Amino acid sequence: MHKDVPVLTMTLTENHKIKEIISIIHEDHKPLNMHTDQNQESALYEFMTYRSIPYSRKNLSQLLSAYEAEDSLELSIKSYQLSVSDHYWIKPIKQNLSWNDVNFFTNSFKERTIFIREQEHVNFNDVTPNTSVNGSLRQMWIRENNQLLLMKAGNVLQLEPFNEVFVSKLLDTTNICYVQYELRQIFNGEYVCVCPIFTNESIEFIPAWSVVGRLHKKANKYEALLAQCEELRIPNYRRDIAAMILVDYITLNDDRHWGNFGFLRDSSTLEYLGVAPIFDNGNSLWYDQYKIPVDKPFYTYRSQPFTTTHDKQIKYIEHPIRDLDIDSLIRVVPELLQQVYSDHDLVTSTRKKAMEDLLLQRIEGLKYIVER
Repeated sequence: MHKDVPVLTMTLTENHKIKEIISIIHEDHKPLNMHTDQNQESALYEFMTYRSIPYSRKNLSQLLSAYEAEDSLELSIKSYQLSVSDHYWIKPIKQNLSWNDVNFFTNSFKERTIFIREQEHVNFNDVTPNTSVNGSLRQMWIRENNQLLLMKAGNVLQLEPFNEVFVSKLLDTTNICYVQYELRQIFNGEYVCVCPIFTNESIEFIPAWSVVGRLHKKANKYEALLAQCEELRIPNYRRDIAAMILVDYITLNDDRHWGNFGFLRDSSTLEYLGVAPIFDNGNSLWYDQYKIPVDKPFYTYRSQPFTTTHDKQIKYIEHPIRDLDIDSLIRVVPELLQQVYSDHDLVTSTRKKAMEDLLLQRIEGLKYIVER
């Protein structure tokens, strides 16, 4: 289903694999990756597995045990594969359900803390959007003051939540469209970041992987994506993708894979509204380094999704970014570092000084792009 539009009927095997697509009812509303010459069952299975919790999620085994599911796909199907990122869901054919009955934009759900922390010896069977959140870090949707918020934890060094907040505060000095994060300390003393949802009952998120399609190994990934954006008539895609490349260049983000950016679409008209605001910046700023390698050359830092390094990827920005105030960025960096990282034990004054020096070098290097 796409809201209340029936898209297709299918049968599943006992272990929740797609046995057969019986009929396509509304071709236009199929998931975007199915609008190719790829085998339709394979494309649908790809879409369904993408909206399941990945096996890299640290607490997945506890979640599977709590919900008595064999794998993350079954876990997601138990909640009709409902998500608050888009408006697709699976409706058992004999159940009299509508979008109004099940969607989590308007319906409540129980906020089980097992999604954000490791917790054993519990058992749940409630329907929740948190079984269809793709991402390797522990995370969960919560509702506060009638607003949906995503709460996300860190990994080994617990730096990702702090980095999300730092990057969003840095972007607050620019005209770049981004998701705003705040830092919180939760019940067990752990720090997490929290951000508001950027979809709603009318607007859904379409990840870049489904837009770009299957790429030949030697294809120019950047040009392939732009060609698809042009075909789909996505507004301002060159400007906003350039801004994303620029942000990742500054912060040395190594995790801008094809699911960590995308586009907004009106789910009723299927009209594309633009590039989604920049989100998911946690894997940046030496997030996995106990000690910052101050002598590591910038040109060796890895990037995604278009090329292997940031110094290569930044060259895709074809036009000057004239509304970016480099001097303002330089002024706020020292203050923001002190403000955001003051509660993280690993981020000593020595580490903050190294971060400051390297970040300022990185930002200074942008002047030739802004002013050329």
